[in-house]
Amino acid sequence: MRRQRRTKDEWIATFAAQQASDLNMTEYCAKHDILLKTFSARKCSMNKRTARPTGKLIKIVKPKSQSVSTTPSLTVVYHDVTLNVSQTVEAKWLADVMKALAL
Repeated sequence: MRRQRRTKDEWIATFAAQQASDLNMTEYCAKHDILLKTFSARKCSMNKRTARPTGKLIKIVKPKSQSVSTTPSLTVVYHDVTLNVSQTVEAKWLADVMKALAL
């Protein structure tokens, strides 16, 4: 007999219940008759959906010329994180840092 499919909200409630329990995923799935492979796959797909970039812009503020440095710098502000970098910083490195901040 085929089991009834859970809705997105039911999966979210299931993940929350597992987190609130003292059981790891394997124990929780065994206790509640859930296939571990299915539980893991749904949790992974839910995390991917919620972790998608929002497409929001990040505010970059160029500091006022109070700095004594000969190399101009940039200040990147994202949520509560402020990052001061030289304008000669490698763009890929800066992009990787910004992606990590978004997680």
